[in-house]
Amino acid sequence: MPPIISAQKLGKRFGATPLFREISFTVSEGDRIGIVGPNGSGKSTLLAMLDGRVLPDSGDVAVRKGMRVSGVQQISEYAAGDTVRSVIDAALDRAKVAEAERGGRKAEILGRAGFADVEARADSLSGGWRKRLGIVEALVQHPDVLLLDEPTNHLDLAGIEWLEGVLQNAAFACVVVSHDRYFLENVATAIVEINPVYENGTFRVEGNYSTFLEGKEAYLHAQRNRQEALENRVHTEIDWLRRGPKARTTKSKASGRIGDPRNRGPRRAFGRRPVLTIGQNRAQQLARRADNRSPRMRVAFAPALGELLRLIHGPVGRRRRLRIRFDFSTNGRFAGL
Repeated sequence: MPPIISAQKLGKRFGATPLFREISFTVSEGDRIGIVGPNGSGKSTLLAMLDGRVLPDSGDVAVRKGMRVSGVQQISEYAAGDTVRSVIDAALDRAKVAEAERGGRKAEILGRAGFADVEARADSLSGGWRKRLGIVEALVQHPDVLLLDEPTNHLDLAGIEWLEGVLQNAAFACVVVSHDRYFLENVATAIVEINPVYENGTFRVEGNYSTFLEGKEAYLHAQRNRQEALENRVHTEIDWLRRGPKARTTKSKASGRIGDPRNRGPRRAFGRRPVLTIGQNRAQQLARRADNRSPRMRVAFAPALGELLRLIHGPVGRRRRLRIRFDFSTNGRFAGL
């Protein structure tokens, strides 16, 4: 079955600075996803994109047909004159709940949330009770996905325990942005961190917050190992370059001796053949016999000659011919091809 929400390659910027780029995110049935990350990484913006309050600059968000998404923002504010009853009735209207179902649904959810006086003015409630009312406002709509932005910020301990119980026993999926690690430990079944240090902008681990920390530690450890290996390779190359031409020649010969993979087996391209060191007499013999053989190696003089002999060959199927010219008046030094 496809996910309830599928967000693909989302990008958002404010001004010249990108908030995030090409973030992909899915929510499936039964998921309880905690979103974490440094301040300013775009956690609340991503949540707003999932319920359509904010449009991405790039990418798209697809919600499965017939699914209802409800959200609770960080601060729940109500107009003067709104009561607990009127707020809930308006939410039921938006969800198009049948009149026959309203009474029972409203009484059950308000009772479990601890609202004894439904005629209390919403704007006069404390921050914690306004947050509870905002959560109840979303719950009475029976969402398939509930989006919560820092829900524990204004809740007292009793309110947090109430919310934990609601989410742990819920039939709907939920996505929670929170800095409350204990809350995520008790509620989340997956953790997603938004951070540009990750290759795709996010890092997701299935499990609660403790499992996420273990997975993150393993990821960072592997990343450090890769970085150290790369740094060691760069340092080796820099040291080799600083030693000058003599060191480079030594390295080339050493590679041939230890069996560098680049020098293994016959290859078609010139310069990839095993090196054969020969003396002057043998070089002359090779030159005389070149018409009768198809050499597949590059040949170098012994150090006394100090020059490189190359065996020149044409395309496959043609007769190979070695053409080498010597000037033995200069102590056998190589004169040209």
